[in-house]
Amino acid sequence: MNLSLKLPGAQRDPGQTHYQLADLSSTDEDSSFQLWPKLIRFEGGILAGVETQVRTMYSGGGASSSTLHLIAFLPGQAPFKVLSVPQSASVMIRACFSEHDMKQRAGACHDEYSFNGSLALTGASVAAMPVLRYRSKATTFPGPVSRSKDSLAGRPLHKRDIITVTDPQCSYQRLYHFEPTARAYVAISLSPTALITPCPDNHCAKHGVHPDCVTAKKMRQSSPRMNWALLA
Repeated sequence: MNLSLKLPGAQRDPGQTHYQLADLSSTDEDSSFQLWPKLIRFEGGILAGVETQVRTMYSGGGASSSTLHLIAFLPGQAPFKVLSVPQSASVMIRACFSEHDMKQRAGACHDEYSFNGSLALTGASVAAMPVLRYRSKATTFPGPVSRSKDSLAGRPLHKRDIITVTDPQCSYQRLYHFEPTARAYVAISLSPTALITPCPDNHCAKHGVHPDCVTAKKMRQSSPRMNWALLA
């Protein structure tokens, strides 16, 4: 992708420096990107964002995933990427293949997984860079379904089961501060007793929060990459 990002501003504004988007692009034909609609200005620089999207369609469903990449524009330095976080994702998988299946599923013939993340300022700063708060919310439908289990192998569903529920393991918040030696944002605990630990069995991958989860070949599998949740 031979495109670059250049922000408007005065001649001495660090945003006047070009940033090549090649490293953010994907070889997937169903990928795209767009600018993040927010711009974080702080004393000494700018944080701009680019959202990359990957999507696929297949028989009986589809999936999409978007990732937010933050790029730092600082005076006297070439722009560089400082953070990448899941922005949104959704997966829909067909669950009915006969009239018997439709009856067993009470008419809910797709398993649906949704994930949404948001990034905001906290008002604090570390190493002259703003501290960021990341929040995510993940849901499944109908009820607490799982991509690691055969939906038709469970008990028959009833009307009371046809609801959207929150996945607590993948709905969390996390703080990020800039680490000068790493030249990147790193996650920090929200309390002295909080630990950043791997989700069991790549739990959050079922929501499609990584591009690897949004390919037809892997649609019924969890991503092999490790996903992280904040567990208190």
